Amino acid sequence: MITASRTATHPAHHAVLGLAVLAAAALLAGCALGPQLVPAADALTVPGMEKAAFARTAGVRVTVVPDAWDAWPQNLDDELTPLKVSIENDSGMPLRIRYNEFSLVSGRGVHYPALPPLEIEGTVEQVASRPVYTPRFLYSGFYYAPYYRRPYAGLSPWGHPWAYDSFYYDRYYPVWQIPLPTRDMREMAIPEGVLQPGGSITGFLYFPKVRGEDRRIVFVADLRSPRPGKRIGELRIPFRVD
Repeated sequence: MITASRTATHPAHHAVLGLAVLAAAALLAGCALGPQLVPAADALTVPGMEKAAFARTAGVRVTVVPDAWDAWPQNLDDELTPLKVSIENDSGMPLRIRYNEFSLVSGRGVHYPALPPLEIEGTVEQVASRPVYTPRFLYSGFYYAPYYRRPYAGLSPWGHPWAYDSFYYDRYYPVWQIPLPTRDMREMAIPEGVLQPGGSITGFLYFPKVRGEDRRIVFVADLRSPRPGKRIGELRIPFRVD
């Protein structure tokens, strides 16, 4: 399985190592095993959506739904923590979406980073070409990060400067091993990019499997503008682990 690191700055050889080679039979077998996330008693819940919780600050609302994966592989929850995430931006300014600004943090201080489902090679100016994916996430007013080089049919890139976090990609993308991430996972993932004022996006973020000894997990979103140094706020959504 993918393991989590205790802090975001822990040495790479101690953090998020060891996505075990997954047998095809294991990916086809049974229902989800192990710990599951449900909204904590102090979470804001969504009427009519038993497992959904949300938070709002500075005009940005983020809703998180555990146990929502329904694609290939069917039992992805056995190996990862896939979360369906909706972001609505009514802050009046562009909102940057980067994987290093989303995480799960346990009450014991264990840090579960959002895993990049697409690989970036070289510098921003020398990104390798990638297959074109059909977006299977919902979006409006969204522009993908320019270093993806047109991987999504029908979407446009952000046309302004964008800093590429090579350390994050070099550290966390290599934990994937065949057969993950699947095409379904890539097409349903929220990409990095910019959400314009009034825009929204709904898709999946993928985290290492939450450990059974963690009894409380907080989804943390560090909200920032694409303008360097401009912070909008922070959202924290608490879950208990059953």
